[in-house]
Amino acid sequence: MKPTRHLTPVALLLGALCLALAATSGAAEIAARKPNISGTWERTPDDWFGEDPDDPVLPGGPIPLKEPYASQYSELKKKQAEANEAGTPLATTSAKCLPEGMPTLMAALFPIQIIYDDNNVIVLGEYLQQVRRIILNEALPPLDELDPVYQGHSRGRWQGDTLVVETRAIRTDVTFYDVPHSEGVKITERIRLTAPDHLQNRVTIEDPQILTKPYEFTFEYKRSDYRIEEYVCENNQIVIDSEGKATLKTD
Repeated sequence: MKPTRHLTPVALLLGALCLALAATSGAAEIAARKPNISGTWERTPDDWFGEDPDDPVLPGGPIPLKEPYASQYSELKKKQAEANEAGTPLATTSAKCLPEGMPTLMAALFPIQIIYDDNNVIVLGEYLQQVRRIILNEALPPLDELDPVYQGHSRGRWQGDTLVVETRAIRTDVTFYDVPHSEGVKITERIRLTAPDHLQNRVTIEDPQILTKPYEFTFEYKRSDYRIEEYVCENNQIVIDSEGKATLKTD
């Protein structure tokens, strides 16, 4: 019969300590491997907007709109062009001092900053000091339990080196390049570093009520040493008439 080996309390304590250190080391190693997406990001290339910064190109080409939304969008573009020519442009979200909302915030018309830990990813937008919160490793509640908000409700999880985020319940008065969406819209993002200072965000918008098929595009960002500043509409001088035309109040 083999002799029984008895561990002393000291030996048991040392063993437990070794296991704890090993677990801590393993967790630290995993954390160290997680991509560092923190910092300030600006869109790239520098001419991503096309020829006119005030009328940027659509990131994924023409948006596949169903009727009557396609005709309504064409009519809006015509009215915008006529109003611009007359010097009374139609009021935009920024003229009304309203948040950009999702997914326009991620278009980084102004720089964005990303801060994250094990439970949340926070996106700060310079324009109007917007805040978007992505909760990690938690399922989205049913859509009918979510109150629509400008940035929507986002849940994310890491899949290897890619942060996969699903966003629902975005206010229906939020548009993307003047394109509307329904209450059931779903936005899926796949965010990953393609180089230490280059971030990629592959976006898919699904909205069967408005779109004939999912709309897909990619935002590219470069890391920046810019520090985002306070941006508020404390002295808005834009006057909007009953037709939605905007003029500047000078008195």
